[in-house]
Amino acid sequence: MNLLANLFVSFIISVSTIPIFGKMAYKYGIVDKPDGTLKPHERVTPYLGGIAIFLAVIISTPFELISKLALTILVITGLVDDIRNVDPKLRLIIEFIVSFLLVFKYLGFTWLMPCYAVLVVALINAVNMMDGMDGVCSSVSIISAIGLFFVVSSRYDKALLLSLVGALVGYLIYNFPPARIFMGDSGSYLIGGILSIGVLSSLRHGISEIPSIISSFVFVSIFFFDLVSGVLRRILNKKPPFSGDRGHVYDKVFERLNNKRKTLYTMIVIQSFVFVFGYVGKNNVALSLTVSLGLFICYMILGKVLKILKY
Repeated sequence: MNLLANLFVSFIISVSTIPIFGKMAYKYGIVDKPDGTLKPHERVTPYLGGIAIFLAVIISTPFELISKLALTILVITGLVDDIRNVDPKLRLIIEFIVSFLLVFKYLGFTWLMPCYAVLVVALINAVNMMDGMDGVCSSVSIISAIGLFFVVSSRYDKALLLSLVGALVGYLIYNFPPARIFMGDSGSYLIGGILSIGVLSSLRHGISEIPSIISSFVFVSIFFFDLVSGVLRRILNKKPPFSGDRGHVYDKVFERLNNKRKTLYTMIVIQSFVFVFGYVGKNNVALSLTVSLGLFICYMILGKVLKILKY
């Protein structure tokens, strides 16, 4: 299948099945209810958008056992978590099993395997944390996936990333503020898994393609920035490091703008700048190191402006 066909087919499947899964979610009570704190949305909103995204990606891409098995496990884990809450320790064990599976597929057995697995688990959970406001996670992930498309090492990985883009564009039509459906943990775990595949695929280039490897981390850096700043914020304020709060990057932007659509547009602009940093440096070692330093400084400034470490 042509790569653009992967994107188009995925979009069509996503945009046409999301209303069906939304109705199913209402029928079986798989919904997210506002609580005024961690869930500040205005109305009861169905989950299962992530299942439509998953089907769109799976159907529109070639069969590949390990990748699709890993992504399926993540989606099932997320779906069960959406319905009845999975014990955090069990969820973490499953995530590490999936991570080792993906690391083995892309990088084989290596003494760095545990480090790579931690990286994958961190990204999966960072994407999950980004899914806290209408349209934000899907929009940021679309830009990340497009960036990774330029640095992955195989046609299959390119197809997977483009299929994710198509599925998320279809989903965003329904998740644009005010959202009519949420992706749930099933969707955010799927996205985290696919973006992790993109990063691992770039690492397969080896030392000869250092700029591409650096760029792959740049393209997903906003997720790590949000994760690390969140953990630091909670530690500094004597809170459990992995507890939920409303201090994420998008929350801090919303505090200033008090408008979900403006917040979404701002996050898209921020991630677009990140994309430019990654794209500019993907072919030159000196340039990639320079833009990485520049991006790090930008993140420090952004954190200062948003007061990201304060409640």
